[in-house]
Amino acid sequence: MQNSSNTAISSRVKVLGLATVITAMTASCGGNDLSLDPLPPIQTTTTTSTTTTLPDTNRYFYEVRSGDTLSAIAAGFGVPMKQIVELNDLENASDIQVGEIIEIPQGFVIVTLPPDSTVASAG
Repeated sequence: MQNSSNTAISSRVKVLGLATVITAMTASCGGNDLSLDPLPPIQTTTTTSTTTTLPDTNRYFYEVRSGDTLSAIAAGFGVPMKQIVELNDLENASDIQVGEIIEIPQGFVIVTLPPDSTVASAG
């Protein structure tokens, strides 16, 4: 019977020890005062840039090289071949000659502005 009383005492010691640990943990966390106040907002900053398309007012010319085709030139400049034909009054799109200077149509330029930048207008 002594064994069962030792077991009971041992269980009580374990329970008291556990209660002591819980009390210590609660005290270190500020007691039982659980605040339900909302947390302050998190301040963040965002950096964004602006992308815009502007007309390109420059004139571009290209000197035809050996092996060039009008469709390849148009693709290289990102313009429709038809616009090159019309701008240069070409009667036959496949009849371009090495050394010939052709004008490339104006297009658009994609500009990415950093944050807080503006585009100054001329005039």
